Amino acid sequence: MPISYSQPYELVCPTCQTPFVAEAWLIVDAEERPDLVRAIREVSLHDTRCPGCGQTGVVPAPILLHDRRAKAVLFGVPYGMPEAEWNELAQGLLWMLIGALPRENQLPYLGNVQAEAGVAGVAEALDQLNYTPQSAIEAIGDALGSEDSDSLPPLAEAIMRMLAADTPEELQAVLHEYPFLLDEAMDEGLAGLAEAAVDAGEFEISQAFERARITLIQLRQTLDQSSQTQTSTKPAVAAQASAPPPANWHSIRRAVLACEDAGELLALRAEYPILASADADAWLSEEQQALRDVGDLGAAQLIGEARAVLRGER
Repeated sequence: MPISYSQPYELVCPTCQTPFVAEAWLIVDAEERPDLVRAIREVSLHDTRCPGCGQTGVVPAPILLHDRRAKAVLFGVPYGMPEAEWNELAQGLLWMLIGALPRENQLPYLGNVQAEAGVAGVAEALDQLNYTPQSAIEAIGDALGSEDSDSLPPLAEAIMRMLAADTPEELQAVLHEYPFLLDEAMDEGLAGLAEAAVDAGEFEISQAFERARITLIQLRQTLDQSSQTQTSTKPAVAAQASAPPPANWHSIRRAVLACEDAGELLALRAEYPILASADADAWLSEEQQALRDVGDLGAAQLIGEARAVLRGER
């Protein structure tokens, strides 16, 4: 079912008095019709032309723009329309919009309609919207790059709401609004943010990132298991286990953690060639993850840096 909506307007050309009909968009859903959003930005959405003499003009129509990513509803008021009239018109269009949206998208922000002066006002307001990232990479970049101290980056807001959710329904609403939280890239990103917070001395922030990371890992595992239970008709095939560490692995691991710089790590790799193998990187990765899970971010960061050196990345 389409969300965006248009209707015909009967007009009379003021120049040649030719009557004609023009189609005007009254509701625009940004995800459904990005072409109409471009027309709004160009302030040409309601432009029209007389078929008789070619005179250009503007259809005196309202516009209700819905942008789910920005959690915004903008209403362009036609020039000269009385407030009581446009209030009633905006309410009617809003109900049409809500009725056309899937139930899971009928969220509280829809009731906060921002009125602007015509299509031009909506176009100007579009430039002020803050968009919710659609992927983990965008969200982490947003969190690291935000310079606006008066508003939380979407990632920070999503994490706070997720940790504050008291019921499965509240949690589901947060995950629906911020789908990037379940992206696997979020795991490594949150671990990096937690470590950066430790470096900055922000231990409470670091713990919040770490709690969020562990919660999301558990959520993904639960969802994966549920999906496999519902869709799989064959017994699951166990993943091939990695090779077990050698008997002297604990000694090698202690030696890795004792290294103070890249030179010492490279010398250690020359002494123990196994450190250059993919198996050794996998064992170190498992230990790094285990340290993160228990909150020892300092040791986890040391192992992460050592892995990068041993792989030749630093």
